Amino acid sequence: MAFSDFFSKFTDTVFSTGKTVGEAVSDKAKEAKDYAKDAVELANLKNQITSNKATLKENYAALGEFYFNKYKDDPAAEVAENVKAIDALEQAVKDLEAKVTEIKDAQTEAKAAKEAAKEAAKEKAREAAAKAGEAVDEELAKVKEAAEDVAEDVKDTAEEIKDKIDDKID
Repeated sequence: MAFSDFFSKFTDTVFSTGKTVGEAVSDKAKEAKDYAKDAVELANLKNQITSNKATLKENYAALGEFYFNKYKDDPAAEVAENVKAIDALEQAVKDLEAKVTEIKDAQTEAKAAKEAAKEAAKEKAREAAAKAGEAVDEELAKVKEAAEDVAEDVKDTAEEIKDKIDDKID
């Protein structure tokens, strides 16, 4: 076998293998693309279903509320129990909201009372501190006066002792 024949077969094999690999890759890419396309379409459809179901619930609720408001005083026998239940629930909600308001008001009043008591305590503490300061000043004045009296007495006694000593020395 000549080199040119070998080279020719080799290139045919390489090109054939490349073509086969390329076709396989192309097929897999097409499958992946189709799968991704299907996944996106499924996600969109599911989103539409979810959205439509939510809208249905809103419409059912609106229809029910309309019927309730229009016929609540004279409901059909089939829904009389539902009307009673709705009335009871609406009253329960009103009662609960009133309790919430009552508790919040009580909390607000308690907070205000606590702040007022705190301020009153601070004021009493300031007054007590001022009175204590005055009392301390008065006591200090008494102590100073007593100390001055004692100092005067000590001075007088010292002078008397000096005079006696001077008398004895003379």
